[in-house]
Amino acid sequence: MKGSEEIRRRLADRVEETVPALCDRYLAALRADASPLCAPPDQGAAARDHAEAILLDVVRALREGPPDGAGQADSALVLEIPDPHTVLSYAPMGDVLRAMAVLTELVLERIDAFSGGLPDADRRALRARAAFEVHRAVALHGQLAAAGRDSQLLLAMSPGSPEDERRDRLSDEIHDRVGGGLALARRHLDLYLAKSSAGLAADDHMDAVERSLRDAAESVRRLVSGAPEAAAPADLEASLRQDAAVLNSRGAAVHITVTGDDGLLPAHHRAELFLSLREFVRNSLRHAEPSEVRVRVEVTAAAVTAEAGDDGTGFDPELTVGAPRGGLRTMRRRVVRLGGSYALTSAPGEGTRLRLRVPLPTGDGAGGPWPHRAESR
Repeated sequence: MKGSEEIRRRLADRVEETVPALCDRYLAALRADASPLCAPPDQGAAARDHAEAILLDVVRALREGPPDGAGQADSALVLEIPDPHTVLSYAPMGDVLRAMAVLTELVLERIDAFSGGLPDADRRALRARAAFEVHRAVALHGQLAAAGRDSQLLLAMSPGSPEDERRDRLSDEIHDRVGGGLALARRHLDLYLAKSSAGLAADDHMDAVERSLRDAAESVRRLVSGAPEAAAPADLEASLRQDAAVLNSRGAAVHITVTGDDGLLPAHHRAELFLSLREFVRNSLRHAEPSEVRVRVEVTAAAVTAEAGDDGTGFDPELTVGAPRGGLRTMRRRVVRLGGSYALTSAPGEGTRLRLRVPLPTGDGAGGPWPHRAESR
């Protein structure tokens, strides 16, 4: 393990040495693509600062290694940018994501070159860790860019405008698809390191790391290109159970049931419900320290309803409902975009409850949706 740490630190040193050259190649690629991030010239300087901030954050993360302690995977998804000008808040989100895809490709190309002579097991683990840190930093900078656009958009246009809606959708996709995939990758990476250091077979976890990272990269590619979203989970219950089992580092009792025929769910509805409910489970396991988490979904021809809850620490929803980004807001927006309703109930020390209802296109939606709100008990 000590040898692996030394290799990782040497890789961090080599990446740091090439930061100026990588930034030069990044700007050259953006200019060749006529990216708006480089026009006028002073914005090219901001784009370079942005790339440098990401690269140095990757170097820092590689040098420091994973956080200590079980259940800390998501604590790595924290990034502080001292200069707000490095988040490209002046640029449309689509252009930011396109630029981030370019930077990711350049960095991983360099990392592959640096690690090519290592034994296969070491190379795989090192590349997975490095790829995770690159995707994590890129996703978080994308989220910061989206948040940085908020004040500008609110000054320039009324909420609910097409650009405002597009920004929200991109931010939600980064948070739930890319961020959710990275959380799974990080947890599998932790399990791989723990098992392999104990002499146990762990290749299945490394396979899962690489698969999760590919999925995260594919999500970014789809956002950049405007391609259709990834295929919805074939089985809602099985998919929720599978991800919850990976994310459940504290050993909470997690109960997930889906009744009715989930084949009645259109693919887009199934994908949005999966992301919303997975985010509830992820937030509970990450923040609430619950002993139990329950998710119950009922599908009928008219509508799908879901109730989810935990017995964790709870919180005051009024303190989070106006936050510019985060899981609570993405859950609500996804449900509302489906024409559904969302009710969240929580209080400090009393756990959290979620109810949602989404009418299905083939049903009459009798009874109407509940008003969407966030409230404390």
